[in-house]
Amino acid sequence: MDKRNALAPTLSRTSPVLFLILIIANCIINPSYNSFYLLISYNVVNLSNWTIKHAIFKPLYNIFNKHSIPILGIGARPDKAMGCGFVNDNVLSTSYGMPSGHSQIAWTVATYIIIKIIKNMLLDYHKKDNKQIIYFRYGWLILSCILILCVVVYISYSRVYIEGCHTIQQVTLGGLLGIISGFIIYYLENDIIDLIRIII
Repeated sequence: MDKRNALAPTLSRTSPVLFLILIIANCIINPSYNSFYLLISYNVVNLSNWTIKHAIFKPLYNIFNKHSIPILGIGARPDKAMGCGFVNDNVLSTSYGMPSGHSQIAWTVATYIIIKIIKNMLLDYHKKDNKQIIYFRYGWLILSCILILCVVVYISYSRVYIEGCHTIQQVTLGGLLGIISGFIIYYLENDIIDLIRIII
C-alpha cells in the first residue's frame, strides 16, 4: 500500500477539514461568543495563508525572477508534488507552496490550545488541593502539551517527507506564522468578544 494512503498521512492531509469540523461541532454543542470567535478566527487564518502566498511570496519570487531565494528556498511546490489538497487525487499540484497552509493552520490551533491549557492550569494553581491532585494536574498539563506538539510536528513532517508537497522552509515558515497567529487569536479573544457584545 502507498504510504500516503495510510491512516496517519490521510489524517494529516485532511487535518484542516477535521479542525474545521471540530470547531463547528463546538459551536453547535457549546454556542457562545468564544466558540463563534474561534470559528471566525480559523477562517481568517485560512484566508491569511492564501493572501500571504499570493500577495507576498509569489510576487516576491517573481520580482527577483527567482525559483529559489537564499534561506527561504523555493517558493513553488517541489517538483512532481501530487495530490496536495485534502484528498490524495494523484493530480499534479499547481497551487503555490510558500508558506504551508497545513502547517500554519496546525500550529495556530496547537498554540491556541496549549496557551488555554496552561492558563487554566495557572488559574487552578491557587486552589487548596492536596499534593497528589496538584501533581496530577501538572502531569496532565505536560502530557497534553506533548501530545498536541507530537500531532502538529507530524503534520509538518508529513507534508515534507510523506506527501512531498512542501519543502522544510515552507513548513517552517508556515509553522512560525501559525504560532504567531495562535498567540494573536488568544490575546485578542476577550477584547474582540467584549467589542462584539457592545455592538450587539
